[in-house]
Amino acid sequence: MEPHLLGRVLKRFIASNQVGENLVQIELLSHWNEIFSSVISKHAQPIGIRGNQLLIEVSSSAWLNELMFLKEDLRKRLNKSIGKEIIKGIRFYLKEE
Repeated sequence: MEPHLLGRVLKRFIASNQVGENLVQIELLSHWNEIFSSVISKHAQPIGIRGNQLLIEVSSSAWLNELMFLKEDLRKRLNKSIGKEIIKGIRFYLKEE
């Protein structure tokens, strides 16, 4: 078997498997600070993905309120950055101190 064929097989396996979706989710979470401005990323950080819902921890109730207005824009920007419609919704949580 030639190496480039194995690469194609692995790509198909990952794309058709839960592993592929998990890798995309990890990529999304790890690039958060690059996708959004330092202002947003200073006050809001992703804490995980449950199903197709992104969970975001927010520093204050004022920022939670502000981000609620930007929710759809955030979702679209995230999906655009990964090239797939992975995130269907966003849930915000107030950071516990």
